[in-house]
Order: sequence, then C-alpha cells, then structure tokens
Amino acid sequence: ATSPTDLLRGKSAGVVVTTGDGAPGSGADIRIRGGASLSASNAPMIVIDGLPVSNDGVSGMGNPLTTINPSDIESFTVLKDASATAIFGSRASNGVIIITTKKGSRYDSAVPHVSADFTASLSQNAKYVDVLTGDEMRQLMEWYVDGDKENAAYKALGTANTDWQREIYQLAQSYEANVSLTGNVQMGKKNRMPYRVSGGYVNQDGTLKTSNMERGTLALNLNPILLDDHLNINLNAKGNITNSRFANTAAVGEAVRFDPTKPVYDENGLNGYYW
Repeated sequence: ATSPTDLLRGKSAGVVVTTGDGAPGSGADIRIRGGASLSASNAPMIVIDGLPVSNDGVSGMGNPLTTINPSDIESFTVLKDASATAIFGSRASNGVIIITTKKGSRYDSAVPHVSADFTASLSQNAKYVDVLTGDEMRQLMEWYVDGDKENAAYKALGTANTDWQREIYQLAQSYEANVSLTGNVQMGKKNRMPYRVSGGYVNQDGTLKTSNMERGTLALNLNPILLDDHLNINLNAKGNITNSRFANTAAVGEAVRFDPTKPVYDENGLNGYYW
C-alpha cells in the first residue's frame, strides 16, 4: 500500500474508495455514504493528528492523503452525520476521516527499538483490448479491395505485425523501505519523553512506460510527560518530498487504434520511429 487510501478500501462500512487513473501516486476519490451535492465538493474532511488538512492538497499530488507514509498510521476513525458536524461544524458535512499516526509510548524502555521493513512488488496489466494483428488487417483490406493488391489503400499498409499495446506497457516494479526508531528518554525521576523517528522511501513504476513516482518521508514525534504526569505535550513534525513523472496517457487510446502493420522503428520516420 503506497497510499493511505489503499488501507481504507473495503475496511469501513459506507466508505467507498474509487481508484483514479492508476498512475503511480494518483489519488482516489473517497465518499462516505454517497455524495450530497451535484456542484460542490463531496470529499470528506481529513484530520491528521488533530490538524485539519485542506482537500485541495498540493499541486501535482492526488490528494492530501498521498503525502502520508502508510507505515506511520496507527488508526483511522470515520465520522459521518451528526457526530461529525457536532465536532467540526459545517466543514464536516461530507464526513470526517481522522488519522492518528504512531507515537512513542510512556511504557517504552530507554533502550531504543529499531524496526525496519522492505517490500518489492511487480504489477502487470491483466488484459489487453482484442484488436486485429497486422496479418488480419492485411487480409481484411485484401477482401475490401477484392484482392487488388495494387490498390492504393492496400499498398499503404506496412509489412509488420506490431502489437502497440505491448509496446507502451511494461512489467512495473515497486520498492518500499521503512525504518523507525522508538524509545523513552528518562528526564529525572518522574519526567519522561517518549519519541518516535521514522523514515520511508517509495519508488513505484507504472505499467505505462515512463510513468514513475518517487517519495521520501520523514516523521518526528516527541511526547514529553512533565510535572508528575500533569502535563502532556505532543510535538509532531512531518516532511515529504515527491518526484512524479507523468506519462502521456493518450498513448493508451492510440495504441488500440494505431495501424498494426507499421513497425515501431522506421529509418524514414521521426528520429527513427514511425509516427
């Protein structure tokens, strides 16, 4: 799961997660018990560690959830109707998704605990659109011109058998690595400071060639417990850097319509390729 929206899918009643275009890092539409407006936004309000996040997100990113490392999430809480508006007002008319991230515990030992994981995966298109091969196209054209191979339409065909869909898609590789450090610093006899430091890295290729998403995250959580347990302070800092390469999705439709009798490489084409 490279995005928290993947963790929500199918886990909560009334929450529908609709996948986007399938590109690496693409956002998903989240609806809690359906939409309420034809013109206004139907996206739920997102609250991360008590801080409401704008649904506009960051330019170039699908939605604000894509900025969070799923490995840093401790729990999801979904609110709807009166329970949501009673707490957050009219902003929560479409529901609220409350996300709590992992923190250090007062029961952690002074010896730091290190956790690390690495995941690799492969993605492939399960099906392709059934289209004519180059040979089938030539047979169809030969029937259309009544066997006249000197016809201009028939002579315009090439001699290749190119499956353009398989030329634009690839076996996509994804890698994810996460590491976290948790502990509890003793400050005097009764004062403590639980902490958690985590970092994550994701490199995800899309099945459409040239598409890629690379994301690095860093999170710091400090929870000092002072004055004999009378004062608890929560300090959170999160950093995120994402580098996305967006493929030309028009190639998906063009690969279905393009002439299968033409070769991929053509000495007389544009930079050596047929176009």
